[in-house]
Amino acid sequence: MYYPIYAEQHHPLATLWEVDDTEVPNLLERERTLIAYDKTLNSILQQADFISSFGGTYIDIFENHIVVNTVDSSKVNDLLALPQIKPIESFLSFKEASNSMSRLQYNFDQIVQQVNLIRPPLVIVYTDMIDNNNVIYVPNVASYTEFLDATKPFDPIVIDISDPSSSQNLAQSRRNVNPRSFKVKVLGGDGLYNDRAGTCSVGFWVFDINGFYIITAGHCYEPGVWSHQPWGTRGPSLPIGSMVFDSSNVDFGVIFLENDNVSPTFIINNDEAEQFKELIITGGEAVSSHDVHICKSGYKTQFTCANVFGINGVWVSIDGSKVLYDLIITGLRSDSGDSGGSLLSFVSPQDLDLVVVHGIHITGGAAAEPITNIFNELDLHYKPLTLYQRN
Repeated sequence: MYYPIYAEQHHPLATLWEVDDTEVPNLLERERTLIAYDKTLNSILQQADFISSFGGTYIDIFENHIVVNTVDSSKVNDLLALPQIKPIESFLSFKEASNSMSRLQYNFDQIVQQVNLIRPPLVIVYTDMIDNNNVIYVPNVASYTEFLDATKPFDPIVIDISDPSSSQNLAQSRRNVNPRSFKVKVLGGDGLYNDRAGTCSVGFWVFDINGFYIITAGHCYEPGVWSHQPWGTRGPSLPIGSMVFDSSNVDFGVIFLENDNVSPTFIINNDEAEQFKELIITGGEAVSSHDVHICKSGYKTQFTCANVFGINGVWVSIDGSKVLYDLIITGLRSDSGDSGGSLLSFVSPQDLDLVVVHGIHITGGAAAEPITNIFNELDLHYKPLTLYQRN
């Protein structure tokens, strides 16, 4: 039997979904369609008539439907009778559930209140629609007795996320060039190096009339010049510029491009793949659905994909001094050096190298800062900047 050669070349989504490359366009088209339907559905489920009867939704691309957690089945017919729902009725699957959205939101707010009072280091809290419950990640259950006792009345799922450290052999980058001889493209996911901070990652480029800027993680901030560090390299690198702004409310920083030998791009690095090595940014948007795919590109663990677990995440810094809100929680894992890396998803079944950016990866506990938080903070506390994307 003849097998086409492309059947052996794996797109990142083929790896994530455990399917052949030839199946990716159809599944991606399904996912994009279901996301659009899910936005319509959730705007209705948040209304007073339904918020106590349904417990959120998530997307199942393999069954080609949106799972609707259902607490009161007597309200299903009322929902299906709405004119906005009629066109998408065949894509809805109602699943019995225990917690309504009103209950989940109340419990979540109570847990976050304890987060703000106790400030448990490195804790993550979010609402998981597949589990129909709020979830708490703690680095070590035994060390968080006070916080876990305080939140026990709200019946969260508690997950110990302590993991053994692992090493990674970094391959020499195919794009490694002599910075003295070439104008170097800097891609989303590439490394950034500062003598005091160490290594972080490029999120994406933005610009205004004064020039170009890199968005990366704010907790990477240190004075001095940041330099480009291609994947797989640890040696001399090309200076880019200094961090000119870091937010106290949202975990991101802004590096101003000061070197004419650096070329900004609307590309995200996937260099270690056999194909689709450079992914083209076509826009930026918020994540709105649960259990859809999400990917990240970063210096240390490079390009990986997983699923969205939650979109209302709360995270506490290691010293308890800062709490971040409205984070994207994913199944992605990262290592030191990935902070600030690009968070993205694929958007075109016809062109599988086209992506939108959703924000930046900020912690190994699977939390990311949404792009909407970043641009809102820029407008309020720095200055308006525009995402650099393909027109």
